[in-house]
Amino acid sequence: MAAIQADVESALDETEYLPGFADFSHFIASDHSLSIYRKFAVLGARNLLYLQAELQLLEKNLQELDVEDKRTIATSSNDLEKIKVEKGARSWEELKEQAEEGNEKQAGKLRIIYRIRKLMQEYEEALLRRNEVLKLEKPEKSPFNAFKAWFRRRPPVLWGSGFRLLHDEEDMIALGSQDEPDRMSALMHRCLGYRLRVERETPRSWGPMYYYPVERVAFIVGLISILVSAALLVGAIVSLHFVKPMGIRLGLVGIFTTLFAASITLLTHARRIEVYGATAAYAAVLVVFISVNN
Repeated sequence: MAAIQADVESALDETEYLPGFADFSHFIASDHSLSIYRKFAVLGARNLLYLQAELQLLEKNLQELDVEDKRTIATSSNDLEKIKVEKGARSWEELKEQAEEGNEKQAGKLRIIYRIRKLMQEYEEALLRRNEVLKLEKPEKSPFNAFKAWFRRRPPVLWGSGFRLLHDEEDMIALGSQDEPDRMSALMHRCLGYRLRVERETPRSWGPMYYYPVERVAFIVGLISILVSAALLVGAIVSLHFVKPMGIRLGLVGIFTTLFAASITLLTHARRIEVYGATAAYAAVLVVFISVNN
């Protein structure tokens, strides 16, 4: 009864959307990270297998007709028939002409060729489209959790077959860029997300909706990166300038190099090989400074 009353109130509220697909589509469009859909991995594979099997059958039928024509050319005692079959095998115009004249065998071969042409195009397009779908990545954890929580509210957003949208969560994909945030950005979302959040005007039935401005987080992380990189470089040079014993200097080089590698891993999306390269360059600068200063 309460759910019915809530539906009536929503219907009278002009800020509310039509429940169901209309409401769901507005929710997805409210943020690009919520563009999450089914991949249909099993159905996509099954469709390709059906197309493949049909093409294999057509290939087999065409090969059988070719074998018959080859046998006719090699063994037939009727020279006129042999010449006619060979012409049809060597000339496209002759093949079409014989089919149009009522040669049922050549007409059948022509029908198979046309069917192969059409089905081959459909099969190749399906392969390329499926390849593009498989390149799409899974949704990020945070937007996907928000998506699931909104979809699974009561009463259900979609009824009938639409209710099975999240039946297989491993089959979901996200459109657009889904780069996983670096560790520092993720940490800021967890620890400072409440202070960075931006509240948007949304229908009351959606409940409280908060969005985290990516640009603001990126700016803060970029500023931290600049400060950390400058501190590690200047701090290392100043320390090495005032410390004279070589053993302690080498120890400081090891400590600062480790901190530098850790900062790159924490603050950036650098790959392992890029971390190695940057760390080696940083260590080389410190070693050169030691040798010159010494």
